[in-house]
Amino acid sequence: MRYTAAACLAESLGYERYHVAWNMTADLSADLSVEDDLARLEKAGVTVRAAGADRDRVAAFVQEHWNERWAWEAATGAGLHYAERDGEILGFAAWGARPAWFGPMGTAPDARGLGLGRVLLRRCLAEQRAAGQDSAQIGWVGPLRFYSRAVGARAERVFWLYRRDLA
Repeated sequence: MRYTAAACLAESLGYERYHVAWNMTADLSADLSVEDDLARLEKAGVTVRAAGADRDRVAAFVQEHWNERWAWEAATGAGLHYAERDGEILGFAAWGARPAWFGPMGTAPDARGLGLGRVLLRRCLAEQRAAGQDSAQIGWVGPLRFYSRAVGARAERVFWLYRRDLA
């Protein structure tokens, strides 16, 4: 932590660290291929595509399963990809709501384990590379191990969150 004195002060004032968050960096020169995964998913009846005219439908899915802030990022980002089966959206990934950033991304609970996240992530990162970026920031990462394994992302910044009961 770069701000040791601030953390010491917060703790001396009765604040407790209650959460740790990470930002990761993905090197976009990595292998981002998904062809084999797409063929496997297609056999399972899953289609993965870039959102176009259906961006609002994907944003509604995001709001229903996560929150309004993520839905806004999905609706306004430079890129948005999603997976569906039988007309039901299963997962999404977005990039570019903030310059050079990937995210948010999520998979519906019933669709987890199909490998959708890796495919959606890699498709977005490939678009970021095509847009001229050489790396992407992944902010406030949930599954640290997933991003490390899927694209070799590395933790760059760690945030300690503090709180104190003011009553």
